[in-house]
Amino acid sequence: MTDRSRKNQKWINEEFYKVLDVFGFRSVMFVEWGFRPADVRRTTDRIKIPGMVVKEWVRTARQEEDLAREAEARGHRESAAEFYYRAALYYGPACGVIHANTPRKFELYERLIHCYTKFTEYFDEAPVRRVEIPFENGKTIPGILQTVPGVAKAPCVLVVPGMDTIKEYMPSPYHNHFRRRGMATLTIDGPGQGESNTRETWVTLDNFERAGSAAIDFLERQDGVDATRIGTYGWSMGSYWAPRIAAHDKRIKALVGAMGVYGQKDTIFKHSKPAYRANYKYMSNIHDEDAFDAMAEQMDLSPVAADISCPTLLVMGEFDELCPLEDGEALFDELSCPKELWVYENETHTFGGRLPDFYLHVADWMRDALEGKLPAGHAKRIDFAAR
Repeated sequence: MTDRSRKNQKWINEEFYKVLDVFGFRSVMFVEWGFRPADVRRTTDRIKIPGMVVKEWVRTARQEEDLAREAEARGHRESAAEFYYRAALYYGPACGVIHANTPRKFELYERLIHCYTKFTEYFDEAPVRRVEIPFENGKTIPGILQTVPGVAKAPCVLVVPGMDTIKEYMPSPYHNHFRRRGMATLTIDGPGQGESNTRETWVTLDNFERAGSAAIDFLERQDGVDATRIGTYGWSMGSYWAPRIAAHDKRIKALVGAMGVYGQKDTIFKHSKPAYRANYKYMSNIHDEDAFDAMAEQMDLSPVAADISCPTLLVMGEFDELCPLEDGEALFDELSCPKELWVYENETHTFGGRLPDFYLHVADWMRDALEGKLPAGHAKRIDFAAR
């Protein structure tokens, strides 16, 4: 059998670490999520090869956790909250590169959850809480619910992270663009993601949309949420899962799929860095190469495009290395709902320096869509020129 894992190309990754700033392409994203630029730089400066990622991010996380305990002991609530928040974030990259349920991964996730829980106890600016959403086979889907202070019934955005990201990352409670515009947010670790993996809630071809419906059921029971105005926003692999939720459940009234992975999956699983394939094999608990390829061949949004009826926004970099622009254009053409396609000139998967602009624009778009401002027949493409 041909080795499609390409693990024998490890030397290429190591050389990449030595000559390039491998975290540079994610540094803007990290900062938008709440990572401190100085912490990102000092941590990544210590990482010389991939094998050092866990050690060095854990080192930084523990330093922040120590600072949190010191602030806590002195009664400095605001500082304790922020240090615990940073610590939780910094455990994230360490957990994310461990593609197996090992004792080390469980240990690090325990620290991440502990720190985020402590953060919620001290954060007084707006309601933030960890929640458990009833799912299948007696399991629950973990989430983070942020409601809008003083608003009895706010629209809500169901946020779906990507393959390498977790619910703790976005939106940052300190800088939640949705909440600032009057929208609550519920971010989930759906099947195959983050904390759900540690519970062996693996992703299948059709269970993520059922998890989305379970999340909407949950939101219908929550104070502070207007369950008649729920949108969903997914980025990266979340741009594949969020449209599936919207196609499956008509309670979704607006949809954003950004950093698209819309069509064929050969680009991401056969031609991009091996870590993507390895991670999704772990997330799906499918380790046989032939079985994995058979599943990946069915991961295409074209069959469900006609079932998406809510206003929909697709957003891509012109030269996305994980999803060709043609795939996004093809999906856009297949949609019959009110729709927009945004393309950032000369940008790749993560939008580079345009990401801070995008977060403002997408929050505005979501509010407009949930307020019914996109009429039937609306179809628009916007090409954002390079700056």
